[in-house]
Amino acid sequence: MNFFRRELALDEAKKLSLAVTGVGLISTMYNLMKVTQESNPDIIIQLGIAGTFSNEIAVGKAFAVKTECTAEMGVWENERYTDIFDMGLVAVSEHPYEQKKLINPHFHLLNAAGVPAVNAITVNRITTNAEDIALYKHHYNLDTESMEGAALHYIGLSARIPFIQIRGISNMIGERNKNHWRIAEAMESAVNACKNILTHLNEQP
Repeated sequence: MNFFRRELALDEAKKLSLAVTGVGLISTMYNLMKVTQESNPDIIIQLGIAGTFSNEIAVGKAFAVKTECTAEMGVWENERYTDIFDMGLVAVSEHPYEQKKLINPHFHLLNAAGVPAVNAITVNRITTNAEDIALYKHHYNLDTESMEGAALHYIGLSARIPFIQIRGISNMIGERNKNHWRIAEAMESAVNACKNILTHLNEQP
């Protein structure tokens, strides 16, 4: 918290506020709803770290998330995973979903971040085993995973509040040796991308 507050040099005159929404979908959903109801923000920027499934994505670098999917919402049956859409519980493009995805339509924010855009999933438990990794790669067109991103996309799309999710890549998915993780570098990269967005917003009339 103090790291982000110091690095982003929050200026109350610009009505820029910082909130910690917690770890995981439930905490993030509750706290984001509380923030939007109490302060009616013009834009929401979510900063955090994430793991990557792709060897083409550099650990320590930051990325903007263009699409989100909520993994683990479905059923395992007969050694096969079926999501809520294929089960018929939710239509594949029932708002705010578009073909099962939560898509950020705010291209000006994605471009302003100055970092590549990726596809992500949100999970309730950090992925570590080879079976889950293979499932997610097969079932979703994805690059990264976090535990909170889908909550932001869902609320932003539902409440029609512009939003952007910035993730610093701290580790390769499946790698649990934290000596190999680059959390500090990932956080710094995410903050730098956020600074790019704030510069862009300050330049707007």
